[in-house]
Formats: sequence, C-alpha cells, structure tokens
Amino acid sequence: MVRSIRCASITRLAHAGHARLRGPGLLLLAALVALQAAPLFSATARADCGEIDPVSLLPGAETPPGWAPVGPPRTAYTLTELTELINGGAYLYDAHGFVAAVFQDYEGTAGSAPCATTLAMFNQGTAENALALYNDPASGYGDAIPDWPGTGAARQREAIGALVLQFHEECFYASITVTCSGNDALMVARAQAEAILALLQSATPAPESTWGIIKTRFADEE
Repeated sequence: MVRSIRCASITRLAHAGHARLRGPGLLLLAALVALQAAPLFSATARADCGEIDPVSLLPGAETPPGWAPVGPPRTAYTLTELTELINGGAYLYDAHGFVAAVFQDYEGTAGSAPCATTLAMFNQGTAENALALYNDPASGYGDAIPDWPGTGAARQREAIGALVLQFHEECFYASITVTCSGNDALMVARAQAEAILALLQSATPAPESTWGIIKTRFADEE
C-alpha cells in the first residue's frame, strides 16, 4: 500500500509539474518516476546468485602469490553427488537449500613453511539459506572477524596444526581449511576468501539507485 501511494503521488507530480521544471529539477523528477517501476533494491541479485556455478568463483593460481591449485576441482550438483564427496555431511547443506558445490585443494607456503588449503564452497540458492547454514551450529563455529570486507559475516578458529575460515556472502557459504596455523595461515585463508568475494560481487547485479544516491546527483547538478 505504501509503495502504491508513493508511485501514484510521483505520477501525479510528473503530469502536473513537468512544464514548470527545468534543469536539475527535471532530472530529479525523471529519476523519481523511474524508481516507481522498480524496487529500491534489485531482487534479481538473489535470483542470479542462485544460478552461479561455484566453480566460476574459485581463486586461480597466485592467490596468494606462490600458491596454485592441486588437481581439478571436485563438483556436486545433486545431493547424490554431494554425498559421494562428503558422505553423511551432505544432508546439512541439503536442509538449507543446496544447489551446487565445489571443492578445490591448493598448495604453497605460509611464511617459509610448506602449507596447503582445502576450499569448500556451496551455492545455497538464496542469501537467506546461506545465512541459515552459517548460523547452524552443525556448520562450524569460531571467532568473528571484525574487519571482514564482505556483506555477510566471517569467522575463524584454530585447530591442531590448522586454521579454518568460514564465511557467507549472497547465496554462498564457504569454508577454507589451512593445514598450518598462525598469522601466516590466516593471511593465506583471507587472500583466497577475499578473491572469492571479489569474483562474487562482480558476478551479481549491484543494487538499484536509492533516494540517497539520487539526492547526491541532484545536489551535484545545482
């Protein structure tokens, strides 16, 4: 109802006042009229995210420098295929809307020591599903990463001789296990995780213009 009233008011303003508006005022009115035909934030971002093959988001070689993939990625697009890769653990992801998954091993050095990572990434169909999976105690635990650059959350924990970093972004949930520990291991995990973030953010549509953006552009014209 609120949206209908807003749209009707803008339309009446467009018809009644277009002859008196010039320059920036006319540009502002045109932007407002355009907004009535679309939500403030695009719903296509979630829909498009659910169609992204996680293989396309894998970090390449030299992420971080000196690191490289080991062997081909292992993929799953059905519950049966996922079960073959992670046995009974597959049902956790299926309970939260599983669409597709990829697993990739990497090796390199952390500091001066040889090290390896295993990256597991899951497309859960929607951002809500990915968040629910992240919040499910069965998916893991750890300390929150306060300076995380994504729109979702991230956590880390240290195990015996290993570090685990997990995060969710849009409709994806990912877990990176580094088979060494300490700050160097965290730097490796973050480099790979942030590479995924950059690829995912470039693959999903940006939000539509909001009133704040329109006001800024209007002010620039004055």
